[in-house]
Amino acid sequence: MRQLVFHGRPPEAVSQVCHDDVTGLVTRRCAERQLAAALVQAAERDAGVAVLHVDVDRLKEINHSLGRPVGDACLRLMAQRIVDTVDNRGSVSRMDSDEMMIELPGIASLDDVIPLVERLLEHIRRPLEISGQALLSSCCIGIALYPDHGVTVTELMRHANLARRKAQSRGASQYCVFSPSLLEDDTDRIQLRCDLRHALERGEMALVYRPLLCARSGQVVAISAQPQWNSPRFGVLEMSKWTPAARDNGQLTDICHWVLKHACRHARSWYEAGSGLRVLVGVPAEGMADEGLVERIELALSESCLPPGLLEIELTEGGLMRDPHYASRVLGRLQTMGVRLAIDGFGSGHSVLGHLGLFPLDTLKLDALFINDCLDNPRHQAIIRSVIGMAHELGIRVAASGVSSRQQVDFLRDQGCDLLQGSLWSRMEYSDPV
Repeated sequence: MRQLVFHGRPPEAVSQVCHDDVTGLVTRRCAERQLAAALVQAAERDAGVAVLHVDVDRLKEINHSLGRPVGDACLRLMAQRIVDTVDNRGSVSRMDSDEMMIELPGIASLDDVIPLVERLLEHIRRPLEISGQALLSSCCIGIALYPDHGVTVTELMRHANLARRKAQSRGASQYCVFSPSLLEDDTDRIQLRCDLRHALERGEMALVYRPLLCARSGQVVAISAQPQWNSPRFGVLEMSKWTPAARDNGQLTDICHWVLKHACRHARSWYEAGSGLRVLVGVPAEGMADEGLVERIELALSESCLPPGLLEIELTEGGLMRDPHYASRVLGRLQTMGVRLAIDGFGSGHSVLGHLGLFPLDTLKLDALFINDCLDNPRHQAIIRSVIGMAHELGIRVAASGVSSRQQVDFLRDQGCDLLQGSLWSRMEYSDPV
């Protein structure tokens, strides 16, 4: 394996100033100088330069849940993989806590870049082995080319960053090439964040309910409440489209409380009509830090007169692992109330496994990452079988999210999965007036 050695490395007297302490990569300031010099050479030779903006997925969550030393170790391994993949074709630098930049001189066209980017995404996707445990890893990459997408350092770095944001909006392990339309998207992103601040008070939020089915009988046994924003400017937006803006605005907890209140009210009306469906309400990682969470859940149940057993709270691994012992106390209080409890996105990169004994859980919902390729990926098949077996030994049901085909249904049922949810049943989704 190659060591972290980079083109344009400064003399030893200034090496520490120009290299990041955690990864050994060139720092942002030195990288900008290197890129400026590369652009001068490219202009003289009528050549191209590619700028790749790389963002490591879930690093902040790993820092929160497992601690900064594990996050730093994760970042070092990711940096090493990037350097190994780039090899002698360019230089790598660290831009921010979870962001890196790759500069590739001598690029003639995108055809010179895309194969390297695809190799890099595949290399990064391999699990990281840190302190005896395997962590899932991925990144997203934005691409900008000189001179097609900019002729200055500032333009190229900004445009690569915009392309990276677009890639992230598509999910994990994605890449995107800059296009002028992204400049409009960037302006839209600022406007979206401003509009979202007033969405609740203007009555622009609605609830969409998605079914959770029994894997054996195919019957709907629960429904998951998902907030949807009906924006006058941007149209109907699913939660994934505005969650980053809500997080930037500090709105996620308020929106969670709004969902909780109205979902309980709707579930009570279904209960009175003779339905015994549970309603699932997600609590983001920020919500677990809310000291009034239990009281808010009590109030929502009291105001709606919903039996507690018909409410299931879905928590994220990141939220639980911020402070496992505090989370255990909160979950214990909710269990005493009779509320059901679930972990959403189980296996998404947080080491909650060693703390399962602390949490009085009813359900583990496997992350869609494992389900997407469960028919072709033997490693994911082994993980699914292991999680189901372990959970059943603990008296915990297992749900699978992201189910999109009948073949996946058959496989998951054969493995003993209890509950299924995904786009396969999108025709069963419905909304309820708030």
